[in-house]
Amino acid sequence: MRTGQICRKALLALTLLGTLAGCGAPSGSSSSGDSEGDLILLTIGTADSGGTMYQAGSAIAQAITQEDHSIKVNISASTGSGMNVRSLESGEVDLALVSGDMAYAAVNGEDEFQPPVELRAIGAVYSSVSNWVVPASSGYTYVHDLTGARIGAGPQGSTTELSARAAAASLSLEEQGITFVNCSLGDGAEMLGKGELDAVHAFTGMPVPSLVALAKEMPCRLLLYTPEELETILEKNPVYFPTQIPAGTYPGQEDTVDTFGVKCLLCVSSSMPEDLAYQLTQAIWNVSDRMGDYSPAMDDMARPDFLCQNLPIPLHPGAERFYQEAGAL
Repeated sequence: MRTGQICRKALLALTLLGTLAGCGAPSGSSSSGDSEGDLILLTIGTADSGGTMYQAGSAIAQAITQEDHSIKVNISASTGSGMNVRSLESGEVDLALVSGDMAYAAVNGEDEFQPPVELRAIGAVYSSVSNWVVPASSGYTYVHDLTGARIGAGPQGSTTELSARAAAASLSLEEQGITFVNCSLGDGAEMLGKGELDAVHAFTGMPVPSLVALAKEMPCRLLLYTPEELETILEKNPVYFPTQIPAGTYPGQEDTVDTFGVKCLLCVSSSMPEDLAYQLTQAIWNVSDRMGDYSPAMDDMARPDFLCQNLPIPLHPGAERFYQEAGAL
């Protein structure tokens, strides 16, 4: 048995004893959220209810609240990663789910994030994956077939939109008359079903709930990238990694689809007290092997290497200290 597994069991036992004793907030620390006596009240920024991010945020809020009785986490819906970064920066939320490409841009002062945002990671939650969905009757097979198409690209400034534009730029699609329509994933699926869009792009965990619902109502198809196109996208966007959408992820999907993705992170401000970040990380670690029960997209959290290694931004010092003590780093 590896060291991390041994530590994991020991920490689980200690945590359960501590929470039963009503351990409260760490001594000398204060939450960036509100507090009622010994109860720390935190808010987590998620996304719209049609995607995996909202589902994952709800699961994390519930898991932390149940695992550590000194903390209660409330949910705040948003337009996604970009809004969550700004909400963390302003103190409107205490935790937030942020796609790794957006987190990287924020920490490094790229795109609209100037000056840089002091963002830190608690851990990875799931992989956001590029999904292009069209009606099976459309005749489209590859993403590069979408010449002149109307594409649902997620909310404005979301990582779904940014990754769609990154892929389209790599494939020179923007020069071929495509139109990006900003809409939630839920609205995009509905508009595709009505014929108001030709395709929908989602960059989130698999399966995307709204696209599963659509595929149950009408035959749909996932579009493909050629190997050369994927290589180009990855070369131009080093934060992305190659991955796959396994066969059977969506109703009627018979083949595995090669695509690209990025880790979605549970983020906090660098100003969060170290003891509180440690406490949150411990709560997440103790339930990480069960998070896949909430959503299949979160299965990877059971792997310590996925949770805390090869992240696009630095860990919070409190999180890093916990993972080191647990033998995961």
